[in-house]
Amino acid sequence: MNSRSLNLQGLAMAMVWCVAFAAPTAHAEKIVVYGASGEIGGVIVSEALSRGDTVIGVSRDPSKLKVKDKNFSAVAGDVTDLASFKSVTQGADAVIISVSGSGKDNLPENSVIAQAAQIATHAFAGVAQSPYVIQIGGATTMYETKEAMLAHLPFPAQPGSAAYGMFFGHLVALQTYRASNIRWTVLTPPMSIDGWSRDGKLVLKRTGKYRTSTSSLVKDASGKNAVNIADLAVAAVDEAEQHRFVRKRFTIGY
Repeated sequence: MNSRSLNLQGLAMAMVWCVAFAAPTAHAEKIVVYGASGEIGGVIVSEALSRGDTVIGVSRDPSKLKVKDKNFSAVAGDVTDLASFKSVTQGADAVIISVSGSGKDNLPENSVIAQAAQIATHAFAGVAQSPYVIQIGGATTMYETKEAMLAHLPFPAQPGSAAYGMFFGHLVALQTYRASNIRWTVLTPPMSIDGWSRDGKLVLKRTGKYRTSTSSLVKDASGKNAVNIADLAVAAVDEAEQHRFVRKRFTIGY
């Protein structure tokens, strides 16, 4: 065998060694989920655990979290409290916020949704390598302006009502993130989320497939703008792991 053949053989062996011994191992994300005791938050927890991620489920009452998995832990926390938020999210790779609720005087800026965004942006402002924040938003914010949102609400919501505060709390949250310098995204669901409880049980139809947009609602061939709650969870965990829409708002649909 000549020297050229020996060199080629050595190079081939080196390449095999690199593939066999130097390939990176899969990284298990540490994901904090606020609203883990809710229906959307609960499905997000299950989706992340199914991938081998480490999940911290947060609830004001952690006894509600009945998940049995070695990679899951339940903690008490308040997404509207800065000290609590900083403590719970320390060392996390991603924080998924799936919360709702009206606030004082039903004002949008006082909603739990808007307060969560304010707390997250304050907690991580100027922090190098801070966790990636993914907040579940509201579909009507895809219309951007208050006037357009009012024209497309799924049902009437008068100013001063709890529904009004929550609808426009999503807009306040989005504006808060856009004005910040942290790593964030708002995952805006479609107008229709399929799979809500029937007799206390969710009807989950996970396909693992969905389409995305950063500018308009995603509609199928029949004009329907929808996704099953299971695939909404898939999209949330995909983003926690892949970081495709950092500092952008995106929406999904079939």
